[in-house]
Amino acid sequence: MKKSGAALALLTPDADGWRLTRAGLSAQKIATHGEAAAALPEGTRLHLALPCQAVLLERMTLPATDRAELAGMVQLQLEKTLPFPIEGVSSDFVVVASGENESTLVSAAAQHSQIETLCRPLRDRDRLPEKITPFPMHIAAACPADETVLAVYPEQGQLVVAICENSRLAWTQVLPTTDAAALRSELPQLLLGAEMEGAPVVFSRVCLAEECAPLAEVFQEFFQVPVEPAAFGGALPEPAVNLVPPSWRDDEKRGARAAHWRQRLIAAGVVYVLAIIAAFAYLAWLKAQARKIDAQYLAAAPVEKYVIAQEARSQALAPAIDPSRYARELLFQINKNRPTEEIHITDFVLQPKQWRIEGEAPSANLAIDFLTKLKDEKELSAFAIDAQPPKLLPNEHAHFTIFGKL
Repeated sequence: MKKSGAALALLTPDADGWRLTRAGLSAQKIATHGEAAAALPEGTRLHLALPCQAVLLERMTLPATDRAELAGMVQLQLEKTLPFPIEGVSSDFVVVASGENESTLVSAAAQHSQIETLCRPLRDRDRLPEKITPFPMHIAAACPADETVLAVYPEQGQLVVAICENSRLAWTQVLPTTDAAALRSELPQLLLGAEMEGAPVVFSRVCLAEECAPLAEVFQEFFQVPVEPAAFGGALPEPAVNLVPPSWRDDEKRGARAAHWRQRLIAAGVVYVLAIIAAFAYLAWLKAQARKIDAQYLAAAPVEKYVIAQEARSQALAPAIDPSRYARELLFQINKNRPTEEIHITDFVLQPKQWRIEGEAPSANLAIDFLTKLKDEKELSAFAIDAQPPKLLPNEHAHFTIFGKL
C-alpha cells in the first residue's frame, strides 16, 4: 500500500548482484532480496527494477495513436508471441515515437510466477514493491533528451546494450560476455538486428557505465562518436511503466480496506473506553454530590427542626397575634361583603384554622353572590372559602352555609 510522504527506495540489478538506493544515502550493494528487505526501515516504499533476463522487451510499430487502442493491440500481439498464457503476465509499454496514424513503442512483459519467485523474500518481510519496472527503461530515462544514445552497462555478469531515443528505451540486447574481443565481433550483428527491427543505429554519443570503462576503446573505434562515462549506480529517473501483478493491486486494496476498518475499529474502541471512563467519572461525581447533599442535610437538620417548631408555634399563636384572624375582624369582613342588608347571618363559628357562618338570604342567587364576594375579598385571601349548596326554605328564602379554611 502506498504510504504518502514515506521514504522511497529503489532496488536495481548491479554488475554482480543487486543495488539498493535510498534518498540521501550512498547506494548499497545487496546480494539477495532478503538482505534488501532486512536493510529497509519500517514504512519505506520500495520500487523494484527487473533485470533484462526477467523481462521480455519487444519493439513494435502499430497502426494507432490512442493509448487505449495501443494497449489492446499490444495485448493481442503478446498473445501471439508469448510462449505462456497471457493471463499469467504483467505487461505495459512506452511510446517511443508517434506519427499521424501509427506509433512505435517498446512493450515490456514479465511472468507473474517469475516475479513472485523473485519477490518472495520481500513478501515474507511485508516489503512488496509498489512499482516494478524494467531496469533498461531507468537507464534510458537517465540518458540525454533529444538525442539517440547507445547506453552500455553491466547487469549481473552480463552486458546490456540499450538504444535510447529521446530518453526512452527504443531497443535492447543482452550480451553474455563483457570481453572486449568478443564485443568487437558481436557489435556488427547486434546493430544489424536492431536496424532490422526499425531501431535507429546512428548515435550522437555512447554512455558507458563506469564499470565498463575498459570497453571504451572498442566503442570509440566502432562508432566514431564520443564515449562518455555514465553513473548508472545512483538515483535514476522513474519510467511510467509498471509491471506489478493485478493480484498484488487487489491485495493492496484489500489491505488498505482492512487497515481502514482496523483504524475505525480502534477509534471506536477508544471512544467506547473513553465513554465508559466518562460514565464512571460521572457516577463518581454523582456519588460525591450525594454525599455532599447528605452532609448538608445532616448539618441543616437541627435548623430545620427549629424552623418547623417555630412555624408550628406561630401557627398555634396566629389566632391570638394575627389581627386578620380575630373574630371581630372576620365578622367585619363578612358583614361588609353582604350584597344586601336583607342577608342575615344567624350563626358564626370560629376555630383555630377555620370559620363557618350560616344565614338566610332572600334568594339562592343572592346567597351565591355573597359567596363570590367573600372569595374576592383580599383581606380573606388567606382562607380557602367554599360553601354548601343553598337550601330553599318554605318562604322561598335560601339557607346558606359558608366556611373558610387555612
